[in-house]
Amino acid sequence: MTAVRRWTGREARALRIALRLSVRAFAEHLGVAARTVSKWEAGGVVTVPRPDTQAILDTALSRADPATQQRFVLLSRAGDHPGRDDRERVFARPSSSSFGLPLGSADHIAELLVHLREQWHALVRTDNLLGPRFALAGVLDQISVIEELLPITSGTHRAELVRLAATYAESAAWLHEDAGQMPAAAQWVSSAMEWAHEAGDRRLLAWTLFRRSQHAARERDAQGTLSLARAAARDGDQLPDPMRAAIVHQEAHRYALEGDELMTHRALDRALGWAAPDTAGDARSGHGSFCTGPYLELQRAACWATLGRPKQAIQLFEVVLPTLPAVYRRDRGVACGQLAQAYAATGEVDSAAQVGREALAIARSSGSLQTEQMVSRLGRFLARHQRVPAVGALLNELGAPA
Repeated sequence: MTAVRRWTGREARALRIALRLSVRAFAEHLGVAARTVSKWEAGGVVTVPRPDTQAILDTALSRADPATQQRFVLLSRAGDHPGRDDRERVFARPSSSSFGLPLGSADHIAELLVHLREQWHALVRTDNLLGPRFALAGVLDQISVIEELLPITSGTHRAELVRLAATYAESAAWLHEDAGQMPAAAQWVSSAMEWAHEAGDRRLLAWTLFRRSQHAARERDAQGTLSLARAAARDGDQLPDPMRAAIVHQEAHRYALEGDELMTHRALDRALGWAAPDTAGDARSGHGSFCTGPYLELQRAACWATLGRPKQAIQLFEVVLPTLPAVYRRDRGVACGQLAQAYAATGEVDSAAQVGREALAIARSSGSLQTEQMVSRLGRFLARHQRVPAVGALLNELGAPA
């Protein structure tokens, strides 16, 4: 199997060319910013990506097909004997004016910190309205800015910058998860946790544990979900209410996975006591701001479905969906997908297909692979009813034979 002892900009470029991807496409493939890839390639062998990024490059190479791996080997060997221009790049690190932030950026660090905080709120709103397809590149670009500022910033400004790094890394984790890129999501959660530790920010540490509990729930690991959610809630009295609501509602999903109806609803009732009032979708109330009353009731409906009570799920979905603020469009797509599955479970084939088509349209426009995969499973379940017009239309849109 092809392996790289230590990745530098040269090997990264060889892999990109072997994969026959543009800089932007390669960046999206890895889950990093395009400017980061450009920096690697401009720096050549003197640029060494961070350890967590080295692991992402390892994964990308290991998952490439044999022909791509062979091209990578040939391209890497071609760079073993650099010509004059390459030797100059090896021994002369590019000047700061070759790429990156303008000289003197650290002189305006206070203004940059304000900008980065405001950008995060704007990007959260972008995600809620438009999904990861439109928010992820912006988040990764801001992380690149932060990474360039960290080595030249000190004191209280650096502490705030590290907190922002953890905040953006957590957002990158969620966006990659929603886009169906779980290895990158896991890497970004780890990065967020490291920066949160460095900043000594217990709230951010709790939030990264919450994200890990979500990953466990996605894998239907009930014990892992509960253990991580409880770890996240360890400092519950010191956490803001919306964050407590998010953590406790994750416990409810664990109880639903175990079939414990009573504990499921008790947990959701507790979460509702801490629900966020947010309707703007920009997380001004901090992490967990998405846990509004309507959102938590949609989670209750999803738990009814997990508990094997699809009729109760349908009743609640139909009541709550119209009350969901318009800014939470991606959440609407998820809820529509879950409602469609509940309809299918009760034999309401036409309704399942119609709502599934709405979920699919939102998923594809936003880049939410999680929701699209949910609708794909629905399509396979409904395939035997392909003569029903709405089902046939859904199968056509999924690309399945109708």
